[in-house]
Amino acid sequence: MGEQPRKAAGGGDERAAVARLPLGENLTGRGLVLVTLGLLALGVVMVYSAVATVAPRGEWYNRVGFRHMVFAAAAAGLLIALWRLNAYRLNAGKRFPWVAALLLAAALACGGLVFVPGVGHSIGGYFRWIRIGPEKYAIGFQPSEIIKIALVVFLSAWLTRQAVNVRSFGRTFVPAMVLIGGCMALVITQDFGTAMLIAASAGATLLLAGVPWYHLGGVLASAAVGFYFFVVRDPYRWSRIEAMLDPWSRDNPAAYQAGQSILAVMTGGWTGKGLGLGTVKQGYLPEDSTDFIFSVCCEEMGLVGGILVLALLGLWIVLAWRAAARAEDPFGRVLAGSLGFLVGMQAVLHVAVDLVVVPPKGLGLPFVSAGGTSLLIMAAATAMIVSVSSRRHAALESNRL
Repeated sequence: MGEQPRKAAGGGDERAAVARLPLGENLTGRGLVLVTLGLLALGVVMVYSAVATVAPRGEWYNRVGFRHMVFAAAAAGLLIALWRLNAYRLNAGKRFPWVAALLLAAALACGGLVFVPGVGHSIGGYFRWIRIGPEKYAIGFQPSEIIKIALVVFLSAWLTRQAVNVRSFGRTFVPAMVLIGGCMALVITQDFGTAMLIAASAGATLLLAGVPWYHLGGVLASAAVGFYFFVVRDPYRWSRIEAMLDPWSRDNPAAYQAGQSILAVMTGGWTGKGLGLGTVKQGYLPEDSTDFIFSVCCEEMGLVGGILVLALLGLWIVLAWRAAARAEDPFGRVLAGSLGFLVGMQAVLHVAVDLVVVPPKGLGLPFVSAGGTSLLIMAAATAMIVSVSSRRHAALESNRL
């Protein structure tokens, strides 16, 4: 007789004991890997082009283009290595998902370290980074990037256990909101955009796990209060709202960045000015390799290039959703769906910022923008989704293709 699927630690039909489906026979997983590698390669080209100036600045190992290339290669290697691991081990634990809980605890501990003098590193007046190593060769990472992934992993593991009643307001929803609020509290004063992304991805996880939507509806009132205190009453953030409404204003300094972003998109035309030939990156558009990399893509590759970038990101989202829809158990479905939502939402917000549809939020374009922590975390998230798509019976997969 064939091998019977064993029960998951949380009580579901895990089927993780069945041999892993080879990537060559897993069209969804293979597509995700190839699209991710394509986006990483595109990011190396566009970041190098975005930071290209008349003369290089700084030591070669500290230049943005070189460091991004190294991290992109590391992200590609991490993706290739991690997808083979069993993502269901994150749900290990008979009564409680201790592995996922320890991952979240470590992320929160790192989040607290940014406020420790000598450990946390400030850029632009905001403490978002931790720097490791000698000052000359120090490598920085953002704990908030780890928190937003670790929270989704933990909620997916906890809420999909048979012993958890996801429809219970007092025993499930309230503790979940306390946890989400704690994660946001560590981030929101220093990085409002990431805090909002944490809230949105956590909310999506709750809905995918079966939490009633009207429970989340009651949170809108507190969200409105938070918006008032953190945005309306903050002159800096409110000026960004005004810049979105009037990007050509001469009286609002925050409008300069929005106006330059629109100019970059508009002047690219159909086919762009050519790689390396953009002008806004020559000191006119701040954060051209991170927050506004899509604008640089549009200026140098035109409308055609912008559509290509959106098509690759759209294909990634579709494949992630397909992996979630075909998962054979609740944990795999919620984990893949939530991670796919997180990456997709960040991509949408980045493009919306560059098109001045929403105010700047400091969110990079997944897999493309310069950044070490983000690239590695996004690669790890993709690997988890690919791992979920690989844990199935080969016969079942062939019937569904």
